[in-house]
Amino acid sequence: MPDISMVVSLAKTLNVSTDYLFGLEKNEIDDNVYVELKRHIEKIETESGRKAEAALLSCQFMLKKVYEAPDNYIYSVFFVEQVANLSRFVDLEKYAEDKWAEYRELAIKYGSNAIRFANNKEWIERAHFALAWIYIHDRNYAYAREHIEQLPSVSSNRLQESILAQLEAFENGIDAMDEAVTKNLQNFVRAINKENLYAMETFSWQKPLRAVEFGQWAIRLIEVFGENKYLKSYCRGFLRDIYKYLINAEVILGRFENAAKYFEELKEQMQKQYEYHQSILSDEAEKAKFNDRQIGYMEAYTQEFIKEKQQDVVNYILGCWPGKMAEKFAEAIGYSK
Repeated sequence: MPDISMVVSLAKTLNVSTDYLFGLEKNEIDDNVYVELKRHIEKIETESGRKAEAALLSCQFMLKKVYEAPDNYIYSVFFVEQVANLSRFVDLEKYAEDKWAEYRELAIKYGSNAIRFANNKEWIERAHFALAWIYIHDRNYAYAREHIEQLPSVSSNRLQESILAQLEAFENGIDAMDEAVTKNLQNFVRAINKENLYAMETFSWQKPLRAVEFGQWAIRLIEVFGENKYLKSYCRGFLRDIYKYLINAEVILGRFENAAKYFEELKEQMQKQYEYHQSILSDEAEKAKFNDRQIGYMEAYTQEFIKEKQQDVVNYILGCWPGKMAEKFAEAIGYSK
């Protein structure tokens, strides 16, 4: 119980607010901060020549943020997620191995602190998820499993979503239930798309024929989801990356015309996404049905953003396949630097 005269000095030294010292500040999630961070990371990825380099720069950027505000668990967990991304390149490409030990230990430290002290379940779960990836790429499978076991699972079929909508119906009426159903489906769609995307990344390199079959199905599924206008926004990044790995699989198979066809499909799909976002943003009643984070994503989905992401797909393929394969792919899509 320090003397009251020490409170301001303690807060300055620890780089926290006085409210935080007294347990009055809850570090509520600020969607605007999250979207701003995500946009900055995407800018780093766009401006960097290599994905591995971008991963390292993103870690450095977020670590600076963490040092500026060590009590901000959005920053801490976002840093851990960038280290999890870097772990792929350290493991598979031996990139930045000299810096890995430092970043791994810092990620474990800040991720563990977030799990212990954050008061928002989303960020606790994201910390577990990112730490699991770090341990997987570090070949520490026992620790990875410990974090995975802390995450929610659909295996019990007794999820909050399975009953919350019905609670809303009884407590607040059918319209409230309708809103709850939409929110539940948005979460389910994200989970399904993430599962498909992770599978596509692995299939495209190890079983390209399976990747083509699986990717076509995953895209059809996203198109069905998109028939519901309140789910379409939750598919955009997943759709783009599934196409990216589908194109990569076709290049591996030497089917460059197919790769070009899928790239054209991707461009058409992204334009449709843009037009859909504009229709939502121009209608205040429709905007109110999405949270601030999703509205931020929609606003950032500009024509410039679309071109950058399409270029990222091209750069990914050309970076994976230098030489003749890159030349054939570039020729098939009519690309020239």
